[in-house]
Amino acid sequence: MKISEIMTPCPYHIDPTTTIDSALEIMGINQIRHLPVVENGSLVGVLTERHAQIAQMVSGTERQLPCASDICTDEPMVVLEDALVADVAHEMAETKSDCTLVANNEGDLVGIFTTTDACRLIHLMLDQPTS
Repeated sequence: MKISEIMTPCPYHIDPTTTIDSALEIMGINQIRHLPVVENGSLVGVLTERHAQIAQMVSGTERQLPCASDICTDEPMVVLEDALVADVAHEMAETKSDCTLVANNEGDLVGIFTTTDACRLIHLMLDQPTS
């Protein structure tokens, strides 16, 4: 199975100067936990809800929140949309990554594959009738 068959399409991204509060608001409204950080069409990194929440807590009442580029994971795992799910899942397990960005052959970001997507796939596989 190809990653493009199970990935979540990636309609949301933020720019590097997006505030952590804004990023968390986007995540909350759209019920997502990862946001690609893109500048002028180029991938800068990926911001996770966990990292954003930690940054928000650490800043406390000072409200000197960093922007997305300050805390995003730079050099996130990126695979082509025709990559095999088994290969991607193996690499994610080996590197303890909770998401992989998916690009097309032109290098455009087209989706994201998360541990939630992997769990959904496992459920689909286990829910198949046995013969």
